[in-house]
Amino acid sequence: MSKKFNKEQLKLTDKTPSGLFNAMFGFHGRWQNDAFATKGLAFDGIHSVLYSMELEAADLKLLDHVKKEVPSTWDPAALA
Repeated sequence: MSKKFNKEQLKLTDKTPSGLFNAMFGFHGRWQNDAFATKGLAFDGIHSVLYSMELEAADLKLLDHVKKEVPSTWDPAALA
């Protein structure tokens, strides 16, 4: 079940239960013990994408007047 969940929900190929899987079914401790004690599991869900977001890398540069105002050495007394 964890392998199926990992593949369908998380796009993972491993059979080791993820934290999300453990939280959904209330598992804790060693996964081998949980698997041995569990007789059956079921999950059903709908995943709806509300929006997608893309971040672009911006080429940020300091303006010349900002560069001139920034001190070249650190002097806390002068800044106070």
